Amino acid sequence: MEQKWVAYRCKACGKLMLPKHDRCLQCKGEEFEEVELPQEGTLITWTKLYFPPEGIEMPPLTLGIAKFGEVHVLGQVMTDDPKTGMRVKPVWGHLRKLRGRDIEGFKFQPL
Repeated sequence: MEQKWVAYRCKACGKLMLPKHDRCLQCKGEEFEEVELPQEGTLITWTKLYFPPEGIEMPPLTLGIAKFGEVHVLGQVMTDDPKTGMRVKPVWGHLRKLRGRDIEGFKFQPL
């Protein structure tokens, strides 16, 4: 199933957010428009969790913050050898299993 890689821009003040919130974090506006994000980003920082949350099958879990256009996004990094500044792309897939249910979302795959 194809997922859209989008952020949400507040129609009142223009703040761009991901994930979407019920109200704008800046002005409390309630109307948003979808903004397509670039398909390439830059890994800004990363860390490894050796005691990850429930449902992560193969620790350590590598998490990173990547910049896609104006937006900084938190996600799993799909490499054991991340490098700050590396180019990544968003990929939809399995994140973890929680209470017997598969949880899916975007991860960052190195280019």
